[in-house]
Amino acid sequence: MDLVLDIGNFRVKGAFFEGDRLVSKFRIPYEMEQLKGILSSVKCDATLISSVNRSGEEKVKGVFNELGLPFNLLDFSKVNVVLDVDEPEQVGHDRIANVYGALFHFPQNDCVVVDIGTAVTFDYAACNGHYLGGAIYPGVDISAKALAQYTSLLPEVKIAKPASSIAKTTETHIQGGLYWGLLGAVERITFEMRSLSPSPSDVKVIATGGFLERIEEFAQDLSDIVDLIDPALTLIGLHEIMKEKK
Repeated sequence: MDLVLDIGNFRVKGAFFEGDRLVSKFRIPYEMEQLKGILSSVKCDATLISSVNRSGEEKVKGVFNELGLPFNLLDFSKVNVVLDVDEPEQVGHDRIANVYGALFHFPQNDCVVVDIGTAVTFDYAACNGHYLGGAIYPGVDISAKALAQYTSLLPEVKIAKPASSIAKTTETHIQGGLYWGLLGAVERITFEMRSLSPSPSDVKVIATGGFLERIEEFAQDLSDIVDLIDPALTLIGLHEIMKEKK
């Protein structure tokens, strides 16, 4: 059994694999006792950890060391995907994993991956195994907090799909702007990236990220403008990286 872990800004995501089959996955807050219970319940032959959160990474490593479990950390300099950008060391490990996940699903196509979480990342993966770059957009939670923090009268709102795109209250005005604005950003940014390809219609757009599991209506609306939604994309990509090293 293989285990991959993706340590994010606020949560730890993980998945167990038998061969190429994803057996089960989990998504937990930084509750190390909960992680201990998960790790103690399954015997793993190998573990690969990806992290974009240094303090969270130290906590997770502490659990592994306490339980005497071996693990490997993702090293961007040892992956086979070529990071064709000016600062390859600055590319988030989750974004590298997303490239692998995209090429797992569509090995014959260039892909744009949209990962909707605390931030919204866009990554262009060429089918020849080159990561060509991308874009970063603020997530809706960040945007909601910023509106409340930098204005005198606007409240911080719960993220939700309003009943109508023409809202009637201040709360639903903000909700509509955030909700439809994010959909619009995804549509426009992916359009611009695809347009740089010699064959834009052949470029596949894949969406992933915790926000898609949190707001089901958003995933439904997003399905009209992407080719695939896979909440486990990052974990699948991490497992593909793990397989390279075996």
